[in-house]
Amino acid sequence: MFSGCGGLSLGITEAARALGRPAEHVIAVDLFPEALQVFALNFPEVRPVGERIEHVVDGSYDDALTSQERKLRREAGDIDILVAGPPCQGHSDLNNHTRRNDPRNSLYFHMVRCAEVLRPRHVIIENVPGVIHDRSGVVERTTAALADLGYFVDGHVFQAATLGVPQRRRRHLLVASKEHRLSLASVAGSYSADPRSMEWACGDLVGQEKTVCFDSASTPSERNQERIDYLFDHDLYELPDAQRPDCHRLKEHSYKSVYGRLRWTDPVPTITSGFGSMGQGRFVHAGQRRTLTPHEAARLQFFPDFFRFDGVARGALQTMIGNAVPSKLSYVVALELLR
Repeated sequence: MFSGCGGLSLGITEAARALGRPAEHVIAVDLFPEALQVFALNFPEVRPVGERIEHVVDGSYDDALTSQERKLRREAGDIDILVAGPPCQGHSDLNNHTRRNDPRNSLYFHMVRCAEVLRPRHVIIENVPGVIHDRSGVVERTTAALADLGYFVDGHVFQAATLGVPQRRRRHLLVASKEHRLSLASVAGSYSADPRSMEWACGDLVGQEKTVCFDSASTPSERNQERIDYLFDHDLYELPDAQRPDCHRLKEHSYKSVYGRLRWTDPVPTITSGFGSMGQGRFVHAGQRRTLTPHEAARLQFFPDFFRFDGVARGALQTMIGNAVPSKLSYVVALELLR
């Protein structure tokens, strides 16, 4: 549910493969057509559903199943893992206007109804760390309801960099299982790894740029190209305020990383859908006078090169890659759930 292009599903697939088990993806639900296109390209057995979650699961928790829900249960069959990444904008710290009090936050609780309908053995729900501060207590309510359905439930904020992902991305996972009483903090500790750098992830792609959008950077405005050149000409990683637009230059601000340059030797900050613009974050390449290509961003999101993004335009690529979750997070959890 809320499948995106399949980052979480990729991690579960690779965990199953590591345990010598096949993985079959039955249904993927998302409103982003290009993301469903990429999901189906990589998991061709799936049935993509481009509908709102309220239409797919249209009943209320603890009520009798609707005819639509009975049909969904029949079509889905016996489910091992239900995985979901509800839209996170309502919880994100980047959303200063409505975070922690956003109607989209209620989509989180729809996963309880999905679990009630599909009766999976395990449930994985991911979101940004801010979800735990939602004013309606959506995490607490979801936890309590899943426990009432017979699941052992735990939540934890994972730091992707401590799992070997070359990115300082933090995500909250809520995991429910009818078979395992997991401590997610212990899982994170068991799979801890040394931080990996930007160079580890995509250093080999330098010089491999192409004209196709997956392997080419977006074209900056003339002024932003001047800013990129300034960083390199002065061997800087932070753009001085004097070189920034008036909204930064003329007042105090906390956006130090915006317009900044990445470092080869460090994990990168959180990749977002704005990675093609230096004005959206620290997205200037460490060694090239440009921003990141979608291929580089995908590598930094832990997508392997065998994962296909064929035939997708730049804007859609940036959105689906920026919104994805590094597959290593679901990989380590699924390894424990599927044992």
